[in-house]
Amino acid sequence: MKKAQSFTSVLCPVLVVLGLLLASAQVGQAQVCGCTDPLALNYDPAATLNDGGCVYAPTVVNATTVGPLDSLLEGSSSLIWWDDGYWTFNDHGDSCLYHLDATNAAVIEALCMNGIYNYDMEEISQDSLYLYLGDVGNNNGFRQDLHILRIGKEALLNQMLEVDTIWFSYEDQTDFSYLPQATDFDCEAFVVSQDSIYLFTKQWVSMQTTIYALPKTPGTYMARKRATYDVDGLITGATYLPEYRLVALCGYEFDMANYSTLFHPFLVLLYDFQDDNFFSGNKRRLDLDYSTWAQVEAIATHNALDFYLTNERFTTTLGDVTIDLPALLRHLDLRDYMLPYLTGLGYTMIQPHAAEDTHIYPNPATDRIHLDCPSDCDGAEYTIFNAQGQKVMGGVLNDNTIMLKDHAISAGIYFLVLQQKDRIIRGSFVKNE
Repeated sequence: MKKAQSFTSVLCPVLVVLGLLLASAQVGQAQVCGCTDPLALNYDPAATLNDGGCVYAPTVVNATTVGPLDSLLEGSSSLIWWDDGYWTFNDHGDSCLYHLDATNAAVIEALCMNGIYNYDMEEISQDSLYLYLGDVGNNNGFRQDLHILRIGKEALLNQMLEVDTIWFSYEDQTDFSYLPQATDFDCEAFVVSQDSIYLFTKQWVSMQTTIYALPKTPGTYMARKRATYDVDGLITGATYLPEYRLVALCGYEFDMANYSTLFHPFLVLLYDFQDDNFFSGNKRRLDLDYSTWAQVEAIATHNALDFYLTNERFTTTLGDVTIDLPALLRHLDLRDYMLPYLTGLGYTMIQPHAAEDTHIYPNPATDRIHLDCPSDCDGAEYTIFNAQGQKVMGGVLNDNTIMLKDHAISAGIYFLVLQQKDRIIRGSFVKNE
């Protein structure tokens, strides 16, 4: 993937200049721009400021099918983690939010918002007080009634409806001709920050995505163009975890001339960016296994490790080929890709647990380490990273012991991340020869 336009080339030099000015007033070390992600091909261990230029090897990940979605949800187009669960919404004709069981995709309950008209609802996002439902789908490029509904959370949970509307148009759209699947002003993904909504467009012509910004308060606005990035596909969903500086986008490839890649789903992970400049940090594409065909529409996570995807049902005939893709809920375990970054941030942000409550011994260690936890850790999943943030081993804790001698681990400093159902424990140890 290549950048079409971003703040990367400007932002890092500015930060370096600021760092030099500060260093002139006090004793300090000059900032060095470069790739700060140990998982990248061009990782620079001397870099202290991310320049957004990290390059990654092509990567394929495997998704697990949780289960088929109920027939009520064949148009599932959005997904969100809210009120201790995953909720989805259909893209047309329906006015209900459906709470999904993340273990089997069954519908647990529905919250219906009578009086809401759903023409082409494509995304749900949130802040602490409101849900934002986006009637932003524009496959044909001619809509001039694009809007986002702001729904009061507390009222909705009490079976009441508090709703107002954010209307918008794109500042650079001048042609509203009817252009089915031939417009760059479609949208199925957005995120909400402290004061703004950021749209990620679905661009049928260029196969890029552009960020547009607008206020998140009721009113009528021009969505202002911020930056564009070449994703080589159609972006259909987004999820934002500001505490980790992480945005995950989902989408699929769309080339009617190439059946082998048609509806091939992918993710784009945006992380370690500055402020709301989402393209200024790392930009990593993960392709789903090529056996997975799906019109992926939505993505959400509650912990930045376990990601859930929904796809709507899609049926069509292309020549002599009939495609019938069922609506599904899928799960992606992205620990191998996110834990090094999250550990560097201070992993207690995910589920706080005091490190002093857990003891690793012997430390330094030679052939094994033992964990003394405040509660039973046996059966928890563990991952060990080296000082460069690379995963060196992982598994399930047995008898609170990890056998190091079974793996070719050299002497050095290592970081342990232990994940239980309700918490994450982290620690470090030294390995001797």
